[in-house]
Amino acid sequence: MRRVSAQILAALLLAIPFFWVSLLHAQRIRDPLTPREADQIANLRDQPNQRIQLFQKFLQQRIDAIKAIGPSPRANDLKTDLRDKYQEFTRLSDELQDNLDTFDEAHADIRKALKKLIPAATRWPAILKQAAPDRTYDFSRETALDSAQGTQDQARQLYESQKKYFQIHKHQRGKNGTGPS
Repeated sequence: MRRVSAQILAALLLAIPFFWVSLLHAQRIRDPLTPREADQIANLRDQPNQRIQLFQKFLQQRIDAIKAIGPSPRANDLKTDLRDKYQEFTRLSDELQDNLDTFDEAHADIRKALKKLIPAATRWPAILKQAAPDRTYDFSRETALDSAQGTQDQARQLYESQKKYFQIHKHQRGKNGTGPS
């Protein structure tokens, strides 16, 4: 019995480095922002309009990369790149939506950024739909489409609610509220 336990323990100790490397690799893949982009976002935590515009810029960069790959990539590495860009777009879009929620709860006046975000977000679904369905990236594409539509809907709804809110609370116009950490 003792020998079996020692063998199991030895096997677990040998397997830990493989799980650790796998975990680190998965963590690296999850963050859609480069370290430089993440620093830029973090530096604007108390400037909601600029932060939203920066997210919009990064989302547009992902959209441009998707467009550059083209609607029907034939090479497997391009299909993988396309899937990765869809996933990055989705994660960035979701992060932007979280930021919009946070700024809304803090009553930050983000109408200026929303005016620019709404037309941009309106164009994103059409670009995301251009790629022909393919098993390699179709789920990622559909998820990106859902996220883009969610961002568009949220930006429109939030803009309208902010117009009403700041009509009533004129003394809070132009204030940053409390931003995300």
